[in-house]
Amino acid sequence: MAYSGTTIAPEIWDNICAYLTPPSLANLRLASPEFNNIALPWKYRSIRLEAFGPSVERFISIAKTPNLRNLVREITIDTRVDLEWDYARNDNYPFPLAFMNALPYVRYFTSVTALHIRFEQYCGNQDEYDYLHLAETYRFRYKVLDTIFHCAAGLWTLEKQLKIDEELDQERGAYDGELYPDEDPDDWNKKCDYSDQDVDFRGSCFALRELTISNLADYADPHISDSKAWQTIMALPTLVDFKLFVVAQVDQDSPWNELFFIELYDFFDSLPTTWLSLNMSQNLRVLSLYFEDYWGWLPTMHFRDYGHDSPFPQLKVLALGNYVFSHEWQVDWFPMIGKENGSGGLEELYLDDCPILYHARQTAIRDDGYPDPFAIIRAGLESCSHEDYNFYIRWHSVLSQWKDQMKGLKVFRMGRGSWWDMAPRTFELISDDPEYEDLDRNVLDHRLSYNTHRTFACPAPSNQRSRREMWRHGVGLGDDRDTRMMYIEYDIGCGPPSWLEEDSGFEPEEGTTDKDDIA
Repeated sequence: MAYSGTTIAPEIWDNICAYLTPPSLANLRLASPEFNNIALPWKYRSIRLEAFGPSVERFISIAKTPNLRNLVREITIDTRVDLEWDYARNDNYPFPLAFMNALPYVRYFTSVTALHIRFEQYCGNQDEYDYLHLAETYRFRYKVLDTIFHCAAGLWTLEKQLKIDEELDQERGAYDGELYPDEDPDDWNKKCDYSDQDVDFRGSCFALRELTISNLADYADPHISDSKAWQTIMALPTLVDFKLFVVAQVDQDSPWNELFFIELYDFFDSLPTTWLSLNMSQNLRVLSLYFEDYWGWLPTMHFRDYGHDSPFPQLKVLALGNYVFSHEWQVDWFPMIGKENGSGGLEELYLDDCPILYHARQTAIRDDGYPDPFAIIRAGLESCSHEDYNFYIRWHSVLSQWKDQMKGLKVFRMGRGSWWDMAPRTFELISDDPEYEDLDRNVLDHRLSYNTHRTFACPAPSNQRSRREMWRHGVGLGDDRDTRMMYIEYDIGCGPPSWLEEDSGFEPEEGTTDKDDIA
């Protein structure tokens, strides 16, 4: 008698399929009709919409197929165009028209619980750069975000979409007279085409549990914060997992000017009322917050706005990237997180490249020990006096206090993740897997890069027979001594960068390293 896999309980098959790779799931579907029914939900559980490659056509095809789109639980949306195109140069940007046309199809996937949005690293305001053609401008990013949020909130209409498009269409049209000789003006000027959309289909609000935004611009865009769709999504009681990686506007010709961009300081000031609102903080179980440069002291992050007695009351997992410790209140504040999560405090804490500031040379520091950004901007490039400030918290005292007060902590990792590149061990593992022999290595490299804010907890505890297999989903934080318990200095008169990372073995005072290691 032929063996039937359906004699195994469904929950066991779920456990099996959760460990299978997409190629293995595709092969399992071919074994029999019964196995097809088992593997199909897992095969379409996670899909991508990328501005490069063939994913646009596949995404639209799945969206138009009810029995497939209802299986999708996770969507990754990536704005990266041709992988060979260099965003850091002033080349003519190949606007991803097909990708933009496909974005409204997101509203068809009403069973989605996890949404990952990834922009490119470079951002800025096109109005400030007459000499430079930016690709992913603030208006570009607004269109992508608000389109997605309208779809996820069940509020999409064609009328609203055309309204969202207006400013970006105007911005793109401003370059009509500056086309390259080999560029087709019709393609550059072409607006998005929604003629294939079923305008009567609005979908319904997603019950999102997880939201990731990679390379979010450090710009408090009022278009976003005023959007009813954005407000709806950010207020969802189901949203308990939020991961955010923020990038800053750059000035490649004069990097020193980046210190004086008001957008950077406004963005961090706005977080408690925008992307990380006080209401949202009440529900979060997992929070990952990364910035591409050091932050916390400058730009200042006002974590005390979330309260002291019970901030982020339900939070269990916290990951911070490039966050700077400088004040005693921070040391006191962390043990208060998650007091109502059932464990009495944080269960997991990840500090990715998070040093202690021990000395600063700055233009203007307020009485609370933080810089005055408006005074810095007013001073600009003019010759002005700088003052020296010392900070006295040290890792051995921090860790001793946390050891006594953070009784619910089960995992505590310090180190440095793979910030800008793919993790070699993960890349090699997947590249060497025969099941992925047809996968473009450049695509794999791109997908595995810029993910430290998502893979900080890797590798998860596992009983895998192969130690190598444990790196399949990421490598997490490296634990070399020179990436843990670090100290840093700030000097506005140096650089850029003004953050001065100390060499391995540095200690603010003799004996500090030994005390830190013992703690």
